[in-house]
Amino acid sequence: MQLDRIRVPEHNSLPMKHCILKAYTLIELLVILMIISIIFFVVTPRFVSSINPQRTKNFVMTLQNTLNYINDKAILEKKVYLFNMDIEERQYYFTVSELGNPAGEVRDRYLNPVSFPDGLVLKSIKLIPGDEVIEGRAVVPFTPNGMLYSFMIIVEEREDRQFLVQGNSHSNLISVLKLSPDDPGFVR
Repeated sequence: MQLDRIRVPEHNSLPMKHCILKAYTLIELLVILMIISIIFFVVTPRFVSSINPQRTKNFVMTLQNTLNYINDKAILEKKVYLFNMDIEERQYYFTVSELGNPAGEVRDRYLNPVSFPDGLVLKSIKLIPGDEVIEGRAVVPFTPNGMLYSFMIIVEEREDRQFLVQGNSHSNLISVLKLSPDDPGFVR
């Protein structure tokens, strides 16, 4: 078979001058792009502000779960773990009191230092008994018998929304409450 003998039938029998090409002009494309960017800049701040409360709630729930974990770990391993909240650095971390570890380094992948999210304000820390915050740091010991002190930590994400993380040394329970301005524990 030779290539020059093959005929390709023409499906479009209209000459080129009768074909009308439809396309957008550059100005129309720029206007559409500008409208999309305006919508993006209007919607993005609202979307980010709606995510922020969820991030705060996740932080508080993670703190509660981590404190429950360290409480159980101290009881099971028969060691003293210290929950350190550094107010100036805006973070919390854990240390352990054991022989052969003078620095108190905790070797646990779940107990890394955690920083406070942006926009979250630490309103109050109470240690019961004592109320001791020394050099911008509060320390709560978790012993083989459980939590040594009761504590209350209040964090705020907005003026009208606070969370209370509290630990009860008698029951060894750590709970989280969402506070509104009408609640008696709300810090102004």
